[in-house]
Amino acid sequence: MAGDVQSAWVAAAASLAVSFVSLGTAIWTTRRAERARQEQAATAEELERLKASLGEQADAAKAKRDYEYEARKRLYAELYPLSYHLLEAALGAQNRIRNLALATRGGFLAAGPDNWLTGGDPYYFTAVVHALIAPLAVYELMTRKLTLLDLTLDRDLHRQHYIARMAYQALRSDFDLIDARYPPLVFGPDKQSYAPPEARPTSMPDEREQRHTWRQGLYSGQISQAVDALLTPDGAAARVMTYAEFAKALGGTDLRADDGSGGAGAAAIRTALRPMIDLFRDFHPARRPVTWRILLAQAACYRAIAAAQGGQAMPKQVALAARFEGASDRAAFDWIGDGQRSVPPALTAWVDFGAEQAGALATADRYVETAFRDFATRYAPLG
Repeated sequence: MAGDVQSAWVAAAASLAVSFVSLGTAIWTTRRAERARQEQAATAEELERLKASLGEQADAAKAKRDYEYEARKRLYAELYPLSYHLLEAALGAQNRIRNLALATRGGFLAAGPDNWLTGGDPYYFTAVVHALIAPLAVYELMTRKLTLLDLTLDRDLHRQHYIARMAYQALRSDFDLIDARYPPLVFGPDKQSYAPPEARPTSMPDEREQRHTWRQGLYSGQISQAVDALLTPDGAAARVMTYAEFAKALGGTDLRADDGSGGAGAAAIRTALRPMIDLFRDFHPARRPVTWRILLAQAACYRAIAAAQGGQAMPKQVALAARFEGASDRAAFDWIGDGQRSVPPALTAWVDFGAEQAGALATADRYVETAFRDFATRYAPLG
């Protein structure tokens, strides 16, 4: 009897143990299944978030591609024709600056009836004014379109526009181009400084005085007026007048004259160009050394624009091609030559023109180098 009871208790205990084990197993299995379900749910949720994120990224990438495609189409349609015109105008201006050096070497900017700028025929003076303003006018047209265009999409085009901007700014940089960054200039035998009066003198100063009393650059507003005088309507837009159109608009007017000839249209052009006309009235590199620095700085910018055309050259190659140092055509920008017909006798006693010309070329090199460095710093590629 006792053995039976003991056996029953053992059986009951075993049954209870089995029940507990089964219950524990069931609970563990249930909890494990719940964790698995939660993990699956979390994985599925994370997968959905990833899918959504990838979809958003794909949509954003597609939107960016669509934007860039359309923006590039607009950019190329609007600015590539102007880029070509800028190249042509830049080459024309560079050739005109080279020609001014040639004329000076030959004695054709010396005082007298054979002076190409002051002689009876106004053609040369008019051609100089037109050629030097034309690339600045193309730059202005490019700039007007930038509110509707994304220039960052084409780095070569962006750089071209920036270098053209530096050529534009050079014309108002007469004080900047004689500061301590550049080789020094002598303005008079008594250590005069460059201090032109606010208003130009009513009569032309003596050539010894012109170096420091005649304004050798323009204000920004004066450049803007000169540029605007060279623009003509072209449908809803504008374009730069060719020389023939410019001469026709003047109606035979001599820009150097103040007689009011040529009608209202010609008078308006002449008024807008008056500061530019005064800048080159009786111009000679020896009498206007700062203006000559400006012209060489612009020439260096135009050389860069020409070297970069087509986008095949690296920026360092373009910057090197813009420099006068070591250039094969450096001598073409030398206005002195043998000095027999080019150097004004009244200035030779206190000006070393050889050093001054070397300093002007070095100034131009430094100016264009600074332009490339500033562009690389301001507009460094992202990523």
